[in-house]
Amino acid sequence: MRISEEEQQAILNAITKFDQDAEVYLFGSRLDDAKKGGDIDILIASNVITKRMLGVLEDELFRQIDAQKLDFVLTDKEIRSAFARMVLARGAVKLWQKKN
Repeated sequence: MRISEEEQQAILNAITKFDQDAEVYLFGSRLDDAKKGGDIDILIASNVITKRMLGVLEDELFRQIDAQKLDFVLTDKEIRSAFARMVLARGAVKLWQKKN
């Protein structure tokens, strides 16, 4: 997985500031250690975070983790989005889920 601990923590801090119950996954080219570069693809499963909030998240993260390109996919907690289900089926890595 090609994402530093600092990048991961910044992403999780920004997202959980809006929703502690969100589930956060990394997917895409950053999962492949043999590749170079690429944007950071993040799937957020949340019933609280809205598309409008994603802009705020992106702005905050842009200041914290250099000028890395971030792509967010937002779905509800029931993961009804077909694209989100496909992402999970292809092996996304869970970065955060609140422990009960």
